[in-house]
Amino acid sequence: MKKLIPLIITLAMSMTSAAYATQADDTTVAVTGQAPGASAFIKKVRLLVSEPKALRSIQFTIAPKDGSVTRPVSATYLPTYLNSRGFFNNTTNVFTLPVWGLYAGRANDVTVRFLYNDLSSEELPVVIVTEAFSDDCDFENPVVNQARTNTTDLSFDFILVASSCSTTTPHILDTDGEIRWVGTAGVQILLVTAFYDNAVYIGDGPRLLRIEMDGEVSVIGDYTNAGVVGLHHNIDIGRDGLLLEMDTIDQVEAVIFEVHPITGAIQKRYNFAQIVGDAIRAGGEDPGDPNDLSSFIRKANGDYSFMAKEDWFHNNSSTYRSLDNTLIVSARELFVIAIDYDTKEIKWLLGDKTKRWYVEFDSLKAFALDAVRATVPIGQHALSITADNNLLLFDNGQNSVNHTPAGVQRGFANARKYSLDLQTDVATQLAAYPGDASVFTPFCSSVYEDAPLNYMLDYAVLGGIPGGNGVIMALTSTGEKVFEYSYPTGACDDAYRSLPIHLEETAFPTSNVHLANISSRAFVGADDNASIAGLIITGTAPKSLVIRGLGPSLPVDGHLLDPTLELYNSAGQLIRTNDNYNDNPGLAVIQREGLAPSDASEAAMAPVLTPGAYTVILRGAGNTTG
Repeated sequence: MKKLIPLIITLAMSMTSAAYATQADDTTVAVTGQAPGASAFIKKVRLLVSEPKALRSIQFTIAPKDGSVTRPVSATYLPTYLNSRGFFNNTTNVFTLPVWGLYAGRANDVTVRFLYNDLSSEELPVVIVTEAFSDDCDFENPVVNQARTNTTDLSFDFILVASSCSTTTPHILDTDGEIRWVGTAGVQILLVTAFYDNAVYIGDGPRLLRIEMDGEVSVIGDYTNAGVVGLHHNIDIGRDGLLLEMDTIDQVEAVIFEVHPITGAIQKRYNFAQIVGDAIRAGGEDPGDPNDLSSFIRKANGDYSFMAKEDWFHNNSSTYRSLDNTLIVSARELFVIAIDYDTKEIKWLLGDKTKRWYVEFDSLKAFALDAVRATVPIGQHALSITADNNLLLFDNGQNSVNHTPAGVQRGFANARKYSLDLQTDVATQLAAYPGDASVFTPFCSSVYEDAPLNYMLDYAVLGGIPGGNGVIMALTSTGEKVFEYSYPTGACDDAYRSLPIHLEETAFPTSNVHLANISSRAFVGADDNASIAGLIITGTAPKSLVIRGLGPSLPVDGHLLDPTLELYNSAGQLIRTNDNYNDNPGLAVIQREGLAPSDASEAAMAPVLTPGAYTVILRGAGNTTG
């Protein structure tokens, strides 16, 4: 029997090993080939997977170049997504993995990671050699005013640069100044671009195009039949879709559409000739004959050029403020205007009070915010709302071209951040960069905040037109400049605006998992013993919520008689309250979703919240309990 013991032990060990073999152990993977992609920055890698049904995801990661401290470009694909895009052959069990964000003209070290359903994984190193790249822009040869520092404190490493200098625009750069991706639509776009849903959107005349990161191009919408002549300036992110700035048959740069980012359907239309005109007429004043070039509001007459006299408004950017359901729009000729996202009624105006809009129209003057410790924006671009609900913009300091009085001609530019106190109608300047008169860039340009106090700056025509340079730079939260690159340009051709983006952890498809409903029952005490709940909004897009506080409708004894709700942001600021749900700007949303409480004294709100942390407090009115 002693001679049998080693055999028995060996057999047991063999059986144990077989019983615990992972799907990674049982699956064979191999690279079977590579093919060129739609640009020098994209390659298609063919991968044989012997057991494709065991596969949970495939991820690629591109190693940064030697000496770089940037985050690696990385993307994770679900097999179902690859199959839906035609990147899987179920006869040969070969996946085609689109690897994008490669360095052009060199050998790239790429790691492909296979994750299986049992959560086992394996990695495959792949070397991808790419061809060199060159176009009519200057991004491959920047003037390095300051090379990237070795800090890892900057919250972003990739930049979408809007330009119109070649048929390969827009460009994505990394913070080392390397090109990592270019447009593949083959059209020389007029600046119009955005990064959304892990894809690049561009305007092509009256059409909205979507470019996948793997280079495939699709037409999302053609708005010719909606009276659109062409898209201009920006594509921005709205409450429920993309905000497109439109030239129309009737208006030069005074119309915005909100469209669905996948279907292209028009969801909202904002005609500022109508909106501003209605406000003027409601105040008993006359905006003038729209066919008269001396009138305040004018009608298009076929000229959509930069110097068109019909360009009375000149919309160049827009943004959504979820705190108060507001669409905020930059009208370079006039002011920053805020309107209710749904009713379209004017809420406030911020701008130079020596311009025509304020001097001539008492009806518009009534909406003007006062500036405290602030320089009002003039000829501004690139509006956005920061995580702490402040207004960020690039103040060019350029007066009106098509109105008299034209207002102040400042002669220098600054990026500015304002807090808005709409109870007292006051805008307070919180920060300005560089904070002096050293920068002259009268048109275009941008500033955007990524993580709090991490800024991407773009001086589109530093030094003016002609002869200026496009200059891009980034600042950390401590104010440290991380890099500064310069490119010779014409009229905003190379760097109209620059947006910080993230390519280090992309996913395809982008996650559509969401929390549909959560409810709890708790005793609400007095003072600090109120009921408190926390929530975090993730991703990059705003989310719509309905929050309710019930009491009288609950079939229990001792219920809360009159619930109240308070909503706070991560800074501890109270951003919304409600006592009785009927007294609520979000009532229509609450009713539409079938979530209206059954008792009028119960509380509810329907905020649209940008990504961040929030706290909800449920109390009893008058410090009651229940």
